[in-house]
Amino acid sequence: MTKNFDLAQQTIIDHYENPRNKISKSKAAKIKYVNGHSDSPSCIDNIDAYIKIKNQRILDLKFSGIGCAICTSSTDIMTIILKNKTTKKAKEIIDNYNKMILGKKFDKTTLHELFFYRNVYKQSNRIKCALVGIQAIKNAIEKYEKSK
Repeated sequence: MTKNFDLAQQTIIDHYENPRNKISKSKAAKIKYVNGHSDSPSCIDNIDAYIKIKNQRILDLKFSGIGCAICTSSTDIMTIILKNKTTKKAKEIIDNYNKMILGKKFDKTTLHELFFYRNVYKQSNRIKCALVGIQAIKNAIEKYEKSK
């Protein structure tokens, strides 16, 4: 149990301190991606997601903004998982993740490192943290789909 907890903690901290797909607002303004936004009225979490899709496949996914460790790391991990997925598969993964965060029945096989957030539902004050960036990504996908 301690090994898994340590790995989860290290992974979350790593993606918070060294996010792979986070970009600055100024850099985000220069890319021609569809964007989605989500924030929390009760904390600092405020995320914009930027997505490049071609033929219903996610070619690239970035995010900008400010968020706590849970918000930033979960958003970063999700961007990694969703790259090269179809928009349909991406929405399935997002919905599955949301079920997990809300304490509902879910399939852990599609979540990879996002499985480390499986106990967030036990901390009601952290649920929104785990959902803000993911909702921004979902909003970007839906915005793209509406534009087609």
